[in-house]
Amino acid sequence: MPKATAYVSTKVNIKTGPQKSRALNEAEIKMAHSVFGPDFDVSQVRLKTAWWVLKNYAVSPNGNIYFNPEDWTEDFSKASLGRKSWLIHELTHVWQLQQGLKVVRGAVMNRCYDYTLAEGKSFFAYGIEQQARMVQDYFVRREQGKDCGAWQACIPFLQSNKQSNEEHKA
Repeated sequence: MPKATAYVSTKVNIKTGPQKSRALNEAEIKMAHSVFGPDFDVSQVRLKTAWWVLKNYAVSPNGNIYFNPEDWTEDFSKASLGRKSWLIHELTHVWQLQQGLKVVRGAVMNRCYDYTLAEGKSFFAYGIEQQARMVQDYFVRREQGKDCGAWQACIPFLQSNKQSNEEHKA
């Protein structure tokens, strides 16, 4: 069995092959906190592979994030913007769970990812996947240096995290 690092453990399942599991590394935690703020608790979050997750999908039903083994990423902080934003999307589901939202039920009942930002509409009036897509879109726009004002006005943790976001731009 391969030697595990401080962040990665590997289990071998005869039916499904090696399964990987790791905590977020320091750079990924910093990336998460740059979006969700320093109070976002990622200490118990594990990134895991699971044979039952479809390729190019991830699920976060219980505070951990599960990927198809072919989608495993050793370090999201060094990955493409698309991969980084995928992690941010899934971390939004972790945040939702921490807020007491019914993530699994909400995702099953409403799989709609598309949204239109409406002035004055509460973030919580959008569906579970719409919320995650909004945070993902915010992250991509921020990383590309684009205006994020409409997203900052809607997403509650961005409003309380504006100083951190301004520091990220500098």
